[in-house]
Amino acid sequence: MIADRAVALLPFTPRTAGPAALGELPEPAALVVHRGPLLTTLVNLFEDIWNEALPVRVCADAARRDAADGLPAGPDALDLEVLSLLMGGLTDASVAKQLGLGLRTVQRRVKRLMELAGVTTRLQLGWHAAAHGWTAVRRPQG
Repeated sequence: MIADRAVALLPFTPRTAGPAALGELPEPAALVVHRGPLLTTLVNLFEDIWNEALPVRVCADAARRDAADGLPAGPDALDLEVLSLLMGGLTDASVAKQLGLGLRTVQRRVKRLMELAGVTTRLQLGWHAAAHGWTAVRRPQG
């Protein structure tokens, strides 16, 4: 995590703590990085990865495929737009504002998506959406 290009926090996990830590569960630990060459390198690494990142977009074709396969009706276009914004990290209130919907409408649509997916948490919904073709990564044209 990098905050304001002024400080970074690097957590140590068994995978990053080296082979000696693989057999034991260490106490949570992290390295705090202040301004300097290491922080500059971390910021540059983040920027490079961010510039190569692709937006996650929902796939309206998935709903049509489900209907064509005789499966229960899948998410509609608005459901998929709500899902796309949620997977982008927006809150329910932000999704409602961006789409010009009421907060309760967004919450009902999320509940419907969870029911369609047969899941009980939003994390499970994201996993289900990705695993069942409700999402598609689209490369920018250019």
